[in-house]
Amino acid sequence: MTKQTNSQDKLYKAGAFQSDPWKRLADGDNDNGVPEGGAYFASFAKAKELLSSGPVSFDLGVIVEAGDDVEELAEHYDAILAFAVDFPAFADGRGFSTARLLRERHGYKGEIRAIGAYILDQMPMLMRCGVDAFWVEDDAVRAGLERGEWPEIANYYQPTGREDAKVNDPRPWLRRRLG
Repeated sequence: MTKQTNSQDKLYKAGAFQSDPWKRLADGDNDNGVPEGGAYFASFAKAKELLSSGPVSFDLGVIVEAGDDVEELAEHYDAILAFAVDFPAFADGRGFSTARLLRERHGYKGEIRAIGAYILDQMPMLMRCGVDAFWVEDDAVRAGLERGEWPEIANYYQPTGREDAKVNDPRPWLRRRLG
């Protein structure tokens, strides 16, 4: 069940809306323009620039847009506290793949947040892929979550790397004798 929310609280995490300590770092900001401490999301390009110049003086998150290759940051995963995976359209599934790559192939343990144009029905599948927080801007998604709606999915056919993610008899036709 969700709690009553402030209109500014757009972060949905652990079943409730909450205030978000993260801010966005503009691409034009240089190192002198970044305050000491705090938590900032930077664009993929800005994050690469910051990480290549040495340790940063704040908590760093990276915004991953469709087409960004998260493997380019693999050597810096321990310095990145969060990834915000952007969904440019609800029908664009590249963000699902990005979340799975981070969690399953690279073993990323920090926060993975969905941002952009996803819908309520996709949220359980996003969690299955490794997303654990959602930046909710869509009024319909927010209204559904505030009403306590959470789409239930009875059958999953695609396995994931999560041990707690059950699969319901994927591709049973492969085990049937034909003829």
